[in-house]
This record gives sequence, structure tokens and C-alpha cells, in this order.
Amino acid sequence: MLKKITVKNILLLALSCIICSIAVNWVALPNGFVVTGITGLAMTVSEFTGIHYALINYVMVGVVLIVTWVKMDKEEVSSILFLSVLYPAVLWVMSYFSVPVIFEDKLIAVAFFGVLLGIGTGIAFRLGFSFGGTDTIGKILKHTALKQIPLKTILLLVDGTILLIMLTAFSLDAVAYAFVGQLIYVNSMNFVLFNMGPKLYEIQLICNAPHSIEQFIIEDIRKSVTIHQVVGGYTKETKTQIDCVCTSKEYVKLREFVKKEEIDCFMKVFPLMHVFGQDKDFLKIKQEIIE
Repeated sequence: MLKKITVKNILLLALSCIICSIAVNWVALPNGFVVTGITGLAMTVSEFTGIHYALINYVMVGVVLIVTWVKMDKEEVSSILFLSVLYPAVLWVMSYFSVPVIFEDKLIAVAFFGVLLGIGTGIAFRLGFSFGGTDTIGKILKHTALKQIPLKTILLLVDGTILLIMLTAFSLDAVAYAFVGQLIYVNSMNFVLFNMGPKLYEIQLICNAPHSIEQFIIEDIRKSVTIHQVVGGYTKETKTQIDCVCTSKEYVKLREFVKKEEIDCFMKVFPLMHVFGQDKDFLKIKQEIIE
């Protein structure tokens, strides 16, 4: 089943590709350093063949796409398909727009490159899409040959191998800068992925008359609830506990509703780091991003 792509998603994915292409073509390459991952491997092959690295990127991602189709589920393929066509094309087009060196200091350039690439990649990952890069290669290896090894370790091995291969075509300095950029990129991407969305909270309410609260959460806030019967340790009274996960804005609405209706209840609020699920505010469980 192909992943549904809305107009909003197309615009955001296009923005994601443009940001990543700016990072590569307008920051990394003019400053004399390269990038890691599939794109870095494509640049390495390009040095030996003279073929534009974006075209080689097309071929490599195409191979990853085929292997994913054969070895993994079709949903994984659908998450790669759109960007596997769009991103190399944007890379190719933007490589023909020459820009002057933006930063004279290479360390500043590396930091800016990592932040830009992390933002661009994070946007795509938040939408549940993938560029078909080393993250997908890692998943394939985890699914087939390296089932006992943690995915994080596999990704480190894949990225490390690519860095070693890149040394055959580029200087140690260029690859070292790429490695530093990779470290900044991963942290920047995880910030976008896990911290730039709505802040989420788990709300627990314990009360005698749960119906009005349950109805408000489902019909007004439009969130699901879980209901438990609980017993007070001191009073031994049986009461109802309502659990839900909502954004900070929705939490304020719920709190004001309880206050306005003068509902006698015990409310606990827990800030959450990650929430996976089908709600629009939640991450998708398939987004296996390793910090």
C-alpha cells in the first residue's frame, strides 16, 4: 500500500529537499568538504567516473529501493519512493547554481551544514518519509543478515564503512569535516523530529462522575481515552480513572473545562518525551530514528 501524499506533504517534502540541497551544494562543497551517507558514497564514485554525483545517487537509491521491495514490507518502500525521485533531482538542479563561499571559517560552515541537513531530513522523517539512505540500509541489514545486532550499531558500521571508502577519493581533512557535520546533523535532526512538534502530556483524572470529562475529551478535544476502575488505598472507594494524551493547548482546555464545571477530581499531568501512534500529533512507530 502506497503512502498517501497530500498537497501539504508534497510542499513540505519539497522544502525538505531544498534545505538538504542547500546544505550540500551551497555550504559543504564550496567550503571544500563532502558529506557522508549515500550522497557521500555517490560523490566518491563521481570522483573516479566523472559522472555527476546526483545521477549516481539516483542509481544507488534505486538499488536500495529494489532491495527494500524484495526484503522488507511494501510500506517501507512507499516511504522511500517519493523522495528517491525528488531529492536527487533537486540536488542535480541546485548544483548548477553557483554561490560564493558563505562562511570563511570551515568549522562554522560545518556547523551550519549539519543544522541545515538535520532540519531538512527531520521535516521528511516527521512526515514518515525517508530518503532511502543509510537508515534504510541499516534496517535492511537488521531485517536480514544482522538480526542480533542493535540497529544503532549497524548504522554506525554502515556510516563508518562509507567514511573509509570516501578516504580513497578525498583528503582526510575533507572526510573529517564530513564526520563532524554528521554528528551535528544527527542531533539537529533528532531535535526537529522529537522537540519541534507540539508538547505532549499524559493526563490522568480520577473522579466519581467521569462521563462529562470523557465526552469533552472525545468530542471537543478529539482525543481517545482509556478508562480504568481504581480503588483508593485509604478510603477503599472505587473510582474511575481516565487517561489521555494531549497537547499543551488541549490540556489547558481540559483543565479549564474541569474548573468551569466544578468537577471534583484528582488530576495528574506528566510531560512526555515521545509518543507513537496514529494521531496527527504523534510520531509513527515506523520512524525508527536512532539518537
